[in-house]
Amino acid sequence: MTPAVLKELASPERAAKLGAAPNFPKYAPTLQYAMDNFAREAKAGIRYGMGTDSGPTARFPGYFAHWELELMVKAGVTPMQAITAATSANAEFMGARDIGTVAPGKWADLLVLDRDPTADIRNTRAIDAVYIAGNKVPTIWQTCTGRAADACGPRP
Repeated sequence: MTPAVLKELASPERAAKLGAAPNFPKYAPTLQYAMDNFAREAKAGIRYGMGTDSGPTARFPGYFAHWELELMVKAGVTPMQAITAATSANAEFMGARDIGTVAPGKWADLLVLDRDPTADIRNTRAIDAVYIAGNKVPTIWQTCTGRAADACGPRP
């Protein structure tokens, strides 16, 4: 996100406009309804994956994936079940045999975390290093080097 987008998202005018929308009061109960349904489905053994609906205005790929993992855990699955949904279960749903788990011959995309996500799913945000196809790539904090001090926010 650029500093301009962050500024727009934090603006009181934007918050007031969203809060005044006729459907705004329905969002919280709708989210709770969706979480309750997910919990029932998971408990019943229905297979599930993870996939945020990033794309609409003010939803950003990556960022909202962490929040979705958190919501899954709040709905009742364990942190490991949420992580498995985002990795091997999603790969299985797509029929992708070369991704989803760490194993010889598989594509190596990895997040190296500073804290244990099985202890607290919010620890998925504590990213120390990122590897894509086995190659280390810059983290968001490294990408933000040289930007204004408030452009990227504090490291979790």
